[in-house]
Amino acid sequence: MFLIGAAVFIACARPALSRDAGVGAVSIELAKQGKYAIARGWTVYRGAIVAAESFGGTCRPPLSGPAAEAISLPDIWGPALTTDVTTGHGTATYCIDLALPSTSQFLALSMGTTRSVYAIYAVAEGPDGTVETRLLHRNGDPAEAENIVAVNPTAPVIALPYDLRHFRLVVQLANYVHKQGGIVDVPSIGHLQKMDSMQRRASALPTALALVLLLVAVAAIAVGRSTNNPGGHIIFAALSAASALRVFLVSNLIWDYLPNFPEARKYDLEYLSLFLIAPAYYAFICYLFRDGKVLLVDKLIYAVSALFCAFALFVAPFMAPGTITLLREPFQMLWALIACSVGITILHTLLTEKDARRDALIVLLAGLAYFIYEFLSAMKIIGSSMELSNLLVVFVTALHIRAFVLKFRRVESERDALHRNLVAANADLEARAADLTRALLLAEQASQAKSEFLATMSHELRTPLNAIIGFSETMKLELFGPLGHRKYADYANDINQSGAHLLDLVTDILDISRVESGTDSLVEQEVRVEEIARQVLDATRMQAGKAGVTCSLEAPAGLPALLADERKIRQILINLVSNAIKFNVESGTVAVRLDAGPSGFIIVVSDTGIGIAPEDIPTALSRFGQLEDQFSRKYEGLGLGLPIVQALTAQHDGHFAIESQPGLGTTVTVTLPARRCLAAVPEPRAAAF
Repeated sequence: MFLIGAAVFIACARPALSRDAGVGAVSIELAKQGKYAIARGWTVYRGAIVAAESFGGTCRPPLSGPAAEAISLPDIWGPALTTDVTTGHGTATYCIDLALPSTSQFLALSMGTTRSVYAIYAVAEGPDGTVETRLLHRNGDPAEAENIVAVNPTAPVIALPYDLRHFRLVVQLANYVHKQGGIVDVPSIGHLQKMDSMQRRASALPTALALVLLLVAVAAIAVGRSTNNPGGHIIFAALSAASALRVFLVSNLIWDYLPNFPEARKYDLEYLSLFLIAPAYYAFICYLFRDGKVLLVDKLIYAVSALFCAFALFVAPFMAPGTITLLREPFQMLWALIACSVGITILHTLLTEKDARRDALIVLLAGLAYFIYEFLSAMKIIGSSMELSNLLVVFVTALHIRAFVLKFRRVESERDALHRNLVAANADLEARAADLTRALLLAEQASQAKSEFLATMSHELRTPLNAIIGFSETMKLELFGPLGHRKYADYANDINQSGAHLLDLVTDILDISRVESGTDSLVEQEVRVEEIARQVLDATRMQAGKAGVTCSLEAPAGLPALLADERKIRQILINLVSNAIKFNVESGTVAVRLDAGPSGFIIVVSDTGIGIAPEDIPTALSRFGQLEDQFSRKYEGLGLGLPIVQALTAQHDGHFAIESQPGLGTTVTVTLPARRCLAAVPEPRAAAF
């Protein structure tokens, strides 16, 4: 697959080496192509810097030292896969006999990249038979290469002297930085004007490409800041910036701006840019086609890339120069993993994602374009071209930008559709909320009307009930004479008891209705709770006697008085004690305990009665809550006792709690706030009933 920054000037075609070069002079023919690649006819002396003057008569002078070897270029020292960076370190001297054509134009020599400290000479015989040695160009002294840290290993276009037609080209190389040395490009000779123009274009294109990639990165960030989800823009900006860095470094532009930059550090940064491009490209593909899903292979790729980057930044600078080049082949394995994962992702998108199919086709086209170029150049079907490489990078970058734009538009369209759906849903929810608000208001009005009705009706019922109870009491006691038959006295007693019971029910309804309607208010005064408790126990003595229940009061000495509504405190105690007696068992007990402390004034009423299951307590506390079936009820009442106690406690800003277990009895605790406690009473208060 295409790797945006990795594609820039990475690998030129590497033809197979030939060892069958001729021994005669190489005649240069420029008529057909305008330049001539000097690949054959070279002689090399490995491991030695042979003085240029030694080649006065031939490229094979009688030397007692190094042996001559006939080769074809490119000639690369050191294996590609190695764990020792010094495998390509060393020196060599190259020589070739050249015969240039007679032309009115100046000729020039282009050496390309050497990865070395070099010196290039032209050795020719003068008219008088003397040997003339001319230095054409060098970036340093090869004999001192181990001490040189900053060189530009790319030789410029070298103008050849006009009078130089038959000469020997001698190239001295010394490599102590890269794991592979030698002449890695095929030198060429051509017309100076044309080659100089090509060189200027080759230098300008990387600069322009680096600037374009940087502008793309800045534009991606600027656009991303205006969106709700800038993640994709940041990834694409990182990919473009890393690609620009690699273009800047691989094309050796760094020495145009920083002439003294160390060559070894340049390689470190060059490989770092490649290590950054890999995860950025992969993250970009995942953004296009994965929608945020992170797989195990993703974590592996990011983790390995992070290790490579950490090595380039923090380890390689402290190791031997060129150590970073040892990671090239291991990193190619990571590229292979990325290529497989990207291929699977694109294939899956093409088969299953209809909306993203066009994006996948664009990315696939970009990958095929780069793959075809690399394959054709490696097979020498087409020549490797710096201009073609740059144009290919621009083309593929444009394709990726197009894919990114399509993805962005698709995401924006989906977001707009989702926004419209959310707006519609929100409008529907608002309409429902308005309906519910109106329904709640009507329900509250109905509840208020019901409470007011019950309060009014209860009040109206109390007047005739009082009359019924009073007249029946008079008849029962025969205050104005005998009634006659004994049955009338029994009936009068029944009328009196039923009326009293009905009056209690109406009173409870009236109390709860007034509390709920908000018409009830507290009449606060000083209240002695223990005295009220004693009065309540006296009033319920007859009820307790009939039920066979024993009641007791426990009150420590010095209990404070309360600032409270005396009638409502009395009602709290009456309801709690009455309930405790009503729902008790024969020979049971009811204990009323009073206490005061930091938490406030505490009223506890406990019994040994039938108890309530914990899950039934909320029912018992609800209005008219009954735990028995209405057709088989054993105990009388509307179920308003505990709700009234709870409501009256809340009116006093107190706390109500109930604990109960079936068969073990019930304990109700009412805690009134400490601020309602007044001065303590000195005399003890305790009684038993």
